[in-house]
Amino acid sequence: MSYAKQIFRVGLLGVSVAIASIGSSANAEETSKVDGSGQKVVVHLSHFTEDLHRCFMAVKVANLMQDYGAEVTLFVDLEGVRIAERKQELKFNWGPDSPSLAELYEKFAAGGGKVLVCPHCAKSAHVTDPGLKRNAQIATLPMLGKMLIEADKVMDY
Repeated sequence: MSYAKQIFRVGLLGVSVAIASIGSSANAEETSKVDGSGQKVVVHLSHFTEDLHRCFMAVKVANLMQDYGAEVTLFVDLEGVRIAERKQELKFNWGPDSPSLAELYEKFAAGGGKVLVCPHCAKSAHVTDPGLKRNAQIATLPMLGKMLIEADKVMDY
């Protein structure tokens, strides 16, 4: 066997081993337990029915982070304040097999998720604390500052 063929076979073997190890380590990462306990995550939502996809993604990501043990706050401003209004039934779906926005919000609230509403946006939208859903409240400026300073991660939708 020529020297060039031997080099080619050794190289091919090395590439095969590298690909196999990458595949198995990626699979191990996907199946390992993710521990988000102790992390504070803020999911910022500034949209509502004018962009349901963003709205669904924000609440789904908030639920996912909460499922991993993180302390999650959904911070809503602009049109996003509407998701926290008690009078909004959230009977929307995104995709054929999607849970409703109401189901996603309820899961988030039941899991201890907090919803902080921008005070300026709430006032502009005529939203008041008594008119808010479970676990939602109109924030004060000190509350917003504390939330953002203490956040380990901020997601924006």
